[in-house]
Amino acid sequence: MKEYRLLAWPELKSEFQRTAHRRVLSDLSLRFMSLAQLVEVSGLKKSELKSFLAMLDARGLLDERDSTAPDSFFDSIGKLGWFRRSVPVTQDEGS
Repeated sequence: MKEYRLLAWPELKSEFQRTAHRRVLSDLSLRFMSLAQLVEVSGLKKSELKSFLAMLDARGLLDERDSTAPDSFFDSIGKLGWFRRSVPVTQDEGS
């Protein structure tokens, strides 16, 4: 599955000057999001969202990635990463 992120804020044509489209731009300017996530938060129909993303892509304003890539180092170390960070490291006093 692909995820998208906005590279630059565009001037919008009149057909895309709805609050839902601006919400999509706002969310995409902050983080990578999938099509399903954007449909959920925006309230747009999937077809409307696809045409909006196609317009942004045609202008070279979208960064695209495969959703299997982790967002950060902590996401990449797995589900027990929180445990490793929360357990204090102690050194032996005899060494």
